[in-house]
Amino acid sequence: MIELVAGTTDTSAAARIMTTVRRWIVIEPEAIEHSRATIPMFRDWLALLDGDPVGAGSCSLNLGMEEDTAAFAVACVLDQVRGRGVGTALYGQLSTHARSLGKSELMTWGYEDDAGGVAFAERHGFVVVTRKPALRLVLDDCPRPTVDLPEDVVITTLAETPELVQGVWETASEAMPDIPYYTVPMSAGPLEEFAARSFAGPRFIPEATFVAVREGEVLGYAQLTWMSRAAGIADHAMLAVRRAWRGRGIAKALKARQIMWALDNGLTELRTGNDERNASARAVNANFAYTPLPDQVGYRGPLLASESRRSATGRSRVIPEHGRNEHPA
Repeated sequence: MIELVAGTTDTSAAARIMTTVRRWIVIEPEAIEHSRATIPMFRDWLALLDGDPVGAGSCSLNLGMEEDTAAFAVACVLDQVRGRGVGTALYGQLSTHARSLGKSELMTWGYEDDAGGVAFAERHGFVVVTRKPALRLVLDDCPRPTVDLPEDVVITTLAETPELVQGVWETASEAMPDIPYYTVPMSAGPLEEFAARSFAGPRFIPEATFVAVREGEVLGYAQLTWMSRAAGIADHAMLAVRRAWRGRGIAKALKARQIMWALDNGLTELRTGNDERNASARAVNANFAYTPLPDQVGYRGPLLASESRRSATGRSRVIPEHGRNEHPA
């Protein structure tokens, strides 16, 4: 029997499953809890097979692209139980939530070397719409970079100057629409929501959120966030420079400061990735000793039709967070 229960039933199990399946992305329980608190209309489920947690999924508005016709979804099933209907059960539940959000499609990410995941996506009509070459920087024996800045430009951090949050948000609001997109440009959203998502929670590192400033004006920023604090792995969450200041070495200097901070604080690895169309960001990365990981692949596809859910092999049921009332899934 497949049961879908609220992700809050066992957040640690959900995080463990997602990390196992996605391999190059570490998902910690605290990060899932932060997503529940800050991402619009976020819902998540844990899939049980005969009582054992074997899958996890989530669905929400597409962050920064809330007007998109697609909801953003994640579905992860452990290798050893694939082919037994768990993925289809999750897909159906994610589709139901997406419909409740007024969406007609799903957007999701996977890795190109996950053969089972690729086959599942193709079988259900998902197509690749974007590709993100992923990178890692192993910090053991990593050369220490130098920081070269234009005259009168200095780099500080949000830990030192938290009052710069407004300028950072303005920079993000200008830069995000320039990131390559498929249907709807990215948006930073309102300041309060942006700050709650980006500058709070368990992944936020204020002393590793670097801001380039000239005479009090924010010109750019670069944010490292924790991927796994225990393993010493951080993620290059964002690098943005205002249009008028691009091409002057600010992005390279900000990334160099991130690497220096990671070296000085005993981290083991940094990870990043940019859309293959984002030539400027990839050019910045080329200045440093990153090595490739399997590409992240962005998929877009249909919601699972109700009749397909009913005819899926095996039976499943969804158990609401407030009780044990059953209905077919």
